[in-house]
Amino acid sequence: MVISAGTGIGFSVASRYSERPRQISQLIGCLTTLKACVSYISMPLPEALKHCGAAVEGPVRELFQRTGDLLGTEGWLSPRQVFAEVMEEMATKLAFAMPEREIILQLGSNLGTTNREEQQKYLTMVLAGLEKIEQESRRARDLNVKMFRYLGICAGLALAILLV
Repeated sequence: MVISAGTGIGFSVASRYSERPRQISQLIGCLTTLKACVSYISMPLPEALKHCGAAVEGPVRELFQRTGDLLGTEGWLSPRQVFAEVMEEMATKLAFAMPEREIILQLGSNLGTTNREEQQKYLTMVLAGLEKIEQESRRARDLNVKMFRYLGICAGLALAILLV
């Protein structure tokens, strides 16, 4: 039981490292769709968020769908407040680190406050930053996934040997 518990912990930590680049990639896809919705379609923000979230699966989809729903029903909240609230609710599901969270909150601060061209420029800048973060997260995944898997197994074995 000790060995399987250590292995489980190691594999769960490793899965967070593997999930992060996938979710960042989904976030980039959603923001690209959002950029198109803002630039060319002129869709209201709650509908645009729901629309761009519909293209992906998992926690990123839920983030955008929930944010769009809350912006549509609770219009007195700013997009930043809604993003912060939804990200706090989904903290265990999202594999985002602080840089991604800060980018999303900054995005919420700038959505709907400037004209279409400025929002398009800002979204282009955000997408470039997220692509760099995605590259870094892929490197971290490649370095850490095997290490945490083996570390979990070895820690479970070491603890079992100590207990015997």
